[in-house]
Amino acid sequence: MFIKNNILKFFLFSFLLNNLDAEPGNIISYELENQFSLNEIQIALSSFGALVGDPVYSISVYKLYYESHRPSGEIDTLSGLVCIPNSPDKAFPILSYQHGTMTLDNDAPSITGLTLNNIEIGLVGLAAAPAGFITLFPDYEGIGNFEKFHPYIVADSYTRAVVNMVRSVRQLSSILNDNQKFQYNDQVSLFGYSEGGYATLAVQKGIQFHHSEEMNIVVSCPMAGPYDLSGTMVDYFLSIPSYPRPYYVPYVLTSHLWTYAGLEVDFYQYFEPFWADTLPSLYNGTFSSSFIDNILPENPLDILLPEVLDEFIADENHFFRQTLNTNTLLDWVPQSPTYIFHGLGDDIIPSENAQVAYNNFIENGAQNMNLILYPTFYGGHTAVALTCIIDGFDVIQNYQVICPKGDLSGDGNLAIDDIAYLKESIFLENSLTEFQWWAGDLDSDLFHSIFDLLLLSDLIQNEI
Repeated sequence: MFIKNNILKFFLFSFLLNNLDAEPGNIISYELENQFSLNEIQIALSSFGALVGDPVYSISVYKLYYESHRPSGEIDTLSGLVCIPNSPDKAFPILSYQHGTMTLDNDAPSITGLTLNNIEIGLVGLAAAPAGFITLFPDYEGIGNFEKFHPYIVADSYTRAVVNMVRSVRQLSSILNDNQKFQYNDQVSLFGYSEGGYATLAVQKGIQFHHSEEMNIVVSCPMAGPYDLSGTMVDYFLSIPSYPRPYYVPYVLTSHLWTYAGLEVDFYQYFEPFWADTLPSLYNGTFSSSFIDNILPENPLDILLPEVLDEFIADENHFFRQTLNTNTLLDWVPQSPTYIFHGLGDDIIPSENAQVAYNNFIENGAQNMNLILYPTFYGGHTAVALTCIIDGFDVIQNYQVICPKGDLSGDGNLAIDDIAYLKESIFLENSLTEFQWWAGDLDSDLFHSIFDLLLLSDLIQNEI
């Protein structure tokens, strides 16, 4: 009986330990993918000329697998790529870039790595990380995972992907070897284009409502996203006879069905028989968007049963109306500085999405809202993307703070207020962020003490 009870206690302890460790954001595994010297970065970016600034830091690139939990409680493994500027004595801001729409799992940032073969990820990573941003590229739920679907344009899925990746990157900073260590500060910025623009605004909302004590969004740049799903996007699709990239529409419809009606949902209740049979395979992560476009009708609404389309038009409580309304991003007031970019000539996602979002936010009392609309001569959705991304990054750089050791206030400078923070930590034992603990530990003994205070005073005197 004694042995049996102890065995039982052992298994109970193991169960509790495993479940305590099973926290969203915990690293499951990581791998150093590549390292780039300043010279290699300059060569890679030379074709962009003056559009991209000169690199300041060499960078290290890691593939990350991290834990997330779905609303059902299901434990999920997500992945992404992180590019880290190399410096032993500086703390860098975190920048999360949300990528545009992809249907191929093999296009996930964690699989392609940092390369200009994937121009979106390559350009952002090779520009942002060498400029002093810890740059994250979340794959999103289901992308890069051949066994799961991607909940496309489902707002809270992006929040889980980004928040938990930020947590995992912060954790990575504490477990790397000394010569690989890096330090983050308390700044987090967001930007992204197309699906990534929608994801950026969704994550900004999710963090503001549910994670504001954990993460400080200093600036957000959503670009060319379908924020007004239930209004602008519905009106647009009901008014046009054809659509240049029809694959977007069933991507939304299938993901909303799987997300809100379950994986066993009967597609024959919604789609024409051929499409009910075909769509689940088309969006399984093995077909390119071009391939899907080539077999879809020019008007993607033609895949729906006529009675379903009629019901959708007439009934405000139709299933798809409800899911689109749930994922429309207008019913809140952004607190962080927000810059909404869009091209007036966008032929895929109408610029009215940006205008309606901006108007709603201003009418609801939002401060520091900015709308940047590019004239039609900049081109359509794809053509204007590079301009948006470069201009968005310029905005984010204006908010960037890189912190030296001793900068507990996080303003990028060493001053008297840093001494005040450190005194309070030593004598009042005030709670500090992990970054502030790093910044105040000048003698690297893992404590804040009078010796750190003396070292900080000397540094400040030398600054003066």
